[in-house]
Amino acid sequence: MIQRVQSLFLFFAALLNMIIYYYAPIFINMDLFPELKLIMMKDLENPFPLLLLLMSTFLALFAIFQFRNRLRQLMIVNISRLSLAISFSLLIIFKEERNHMGYGIFYLTAPYIILFISSYFIKKDEKLVRSADRIR
Repeated sequence: MIQRVQSLFLFFAALLNMIIYYYAPIFINMDLFPELKLIMMKDLENPFPLLLLLMSTFLALFAIFQFRNRLRQLMIVNISRLSLAISFSLLIIFKEERNHMGYGIFYLTAPYIILFISSYFIKKDEKLVRSADRIR
């Protein structure tokens, strides 16, 4: 059942995570004023936010194929959401004074919201299956 709506949301969350990883500047270095240096997620000195972002991506992709066990799928999505929130928090905490926040750091909220919506649809699907089991 890969064609379910939560599977599409999980795929879009993973896709957005990879777009943030490759293309969205997380920080803008203001040391060289005539030239602004954009710092991407893959160029960070601290590897933990990067690892947590990649873990969230792989968990979202893994959760797509856990459609037979919706409770496990929900747990994986929640762990993915948690790792994304920790990654965002670590980026905020370890921000250096000379760097200003780029628009990429705010893009991290989009996969979080999409993962939240997919968990809503997983719960809704589980509720539907349980109600069908009661009818039998």
